[in-house]
Amino acid sequence: MILDIMITPMCLICEREVSNGLCCDKCFFELSKDFNDFDRTKSLGITKAISVFVYSDRTKKLIESFKYNGFERVGKFFAQLMAHKIEKNKSLFKENSIIVPIPTSKARIRERGFDHTHFLANELSKLTNLKYKKLLFCPNYKISQTKTNDRWENSKNKFIGIDIPEYKNYQIILIDDVITTGATMISAIKVLNELGYNDIICLSVAMRF
Repeated sequence: MILDIMITPMCLICEREVSNGLCCDKCFFELSKDFNDFDRTKSLGITKAISVFVYSDRTKKLIESFKYNGFERVGKFFAQLMAHKIEKNKSLFKENSIIVPIPTSKARIRERGFDHTHFLANELSKLTNLKYKKLLFCPNYKISQTKTNDRWENSKNKFIGIDIPEYKNYQIILIDDVITTGATMISAIKVLNELGYNDIICLSVAMRF
């Protein structure tokens, strides 16, 4: 929290000094070009998925400042944009929905000091008044995913799901920071489908195309 207060006067994208906010006016304008208004998720093998941004160098820097440095103001900014995305896409998102985060392993939480997907999902729940429930857990620590083949290999048998019959009729909004190959989301969807959760939509901060 102290770092958040001290460092945010510097633009988190270009590292220039700013009077307030997360980034300078120039980077904020450039960031607006990364808003994702296209549905290209079929190539990832995911039935329904949507993101706030396309994955770029700009969005990467903001995500890393939140995920690895714990800047909560960035996470709240992301949650606000995700809430806006839900509001604008009512044909996709249903009123009887549950927000479910892609789980982070305990080892990663200890390493980073907080659970970034829990933070996003919790903030989003407060903004939308939708239920928040952890239906997935990640029991094992996995090595850092740097290559495409690693992502697919590490996604195998990664999650454990919870069977809660009363939630089977709800839409599941699966939350993550970034969708790259789609491997993590597909693995999570498979586990949820096997438990009988069949209406699932993926929502992320950014998506790589």
